[in-house]
Amino acid sequence: MSDYTTSYARKPELGGILAGFDGSVVAREAALWAAAEAHDRGSPLVLARSYERPIWTDADPLPDDARAWHCDHSLRVLADECRAHHPDLRISGLIRDGHPGKALAGLATKLDADLVVIGSRGYGPIARLVLRSTAADLVHLVDRPVVVVRGAVGPGPVLLGLAGAETDRQAIEFAFEFAARHGNALHAVHGHHHARRPDALTRCLAPWQERYPGVEVETEVVRDRPSHALLERSAGARLLVVGSHRHNAAHRVLLGSISHTTLYHAECPVAVVPAGRAVRRPAPTTVTSSAG
Repeated sequence: MSDYTTSYARKPELGGILAGFDGSVVAREAALWAAAEAHDRGSPLVLARSYERPIWTDADPLPDDARAWHCDHSLRVLADECRAHHPDLRISGLIRDGHPGKALAGLATKLDADLVVIGSRGYGPIARLVLRSTAADLVHLVDRPVVVVRGAVGPGPVLLGLAGAETDRQAIEFAFEFAARHGNALHAVHGHHHARRPDALTRCLAPWQERYPGVEVETEVVRDRPSHALLERSAGARLLVVGSHRHNAAHRVLLGSISHTTLYHAECPVAVVPAGRAVRRPAPTTVTSSAG
């Protein structure tokens, strides 16, 4: 794979937020969400676009420089729009050839991104097929949080789905930090046909309630399938946060029943937070103006 730094931008910074863009309206909305989040964190934003060389057509493909120019132009337009909303935001751009999911995963590791953001294609079997090639790949490949921007960003609480396992810890930290920074309440839901007792859920969250005393917390235990319980409550939520364990033997089954279901059907943005990697809390910084 080759990387091209866009013509308008500074050298990409390590850390921060990486947003994938494919030219679609939903990807633009995701990039704007990422820009707002980067601004709120005081973090840099890297806009990334990839392209694949066609192997299924007899037509002469565009030369790489033409494809790079097209990607460069689209990223420049997008960066200008992000900067119009957040003039002080530090923005850079990268273009990489290859499969979008694998390209973004490689860039996330290379840049040590704190967060990867992409858009959802919507609903239905075609949407699931497209989404499976990007979001699901990223969830499997990267060891950092992935946010899929879908539905509407509501004024409601941060919705946290809990499995009642050790793998919840990073998801809990991510949800509490996000809720505290954005001034939202947190609604923690544990759904299972053999659900834990409500007092056990309260004890599980106690360390984070002490760390983030300003976050109003509501806990709910429902005897229902976890994915169904979360989807029913996703309308109007600011963000839905779920955990995943990439190396667990049952990971694909678990992800298929919870994380994948929310990626396909939630009515708000979804954050999938992997276990085993500490969530980096944004440091309070003063963002200075920079030339484009």
